[in-house]
Amino acid sequence: MSRPEEVAAQLDAAIHGVEEVRRVVSEGGRAAFDASEDRSRALAFCWVSTGSALKHYAKMTGAPQGALPLSAPIRFRDRLAHQRLDKLDLDLLWETSVRDAPLLLRVLSSLRDQGSLG
Repeated sequence: MSRPEEVAAQLDAAIHGVEEVRRVVSEGGRAAFDASEDRSRALAFCWVSTGSALKHYAKMTGAPQGALPLSAPIRFRDRLAHQRLDKLDLDLLWETSVRDAPLLLRVLSSLRDQGSLG
């Protein structure tokens, strides 16, 4: 059985990852993203970090595999983590970051605020 502070730490790590996604997106927008390979790799790393934390969180809390809202960012993490850097789908990475990060941040913050830590 996982201790509540370990579960909370994974949730906090996921929240931090999504906050970093939003920060990278907001700094210069799409033009800055397209102009910098480092930004695309940073964004991919943020999602891998977020998904890894959520994977641990789900395991610690006993969430069923494929349970929403955790399944999508975990699958995205798996996709990014097993892909060559030169094969990153930059449009998908950007669109996921712009479209999904704000909602995911709200959901994860709500879980933390409600004390849904397993």
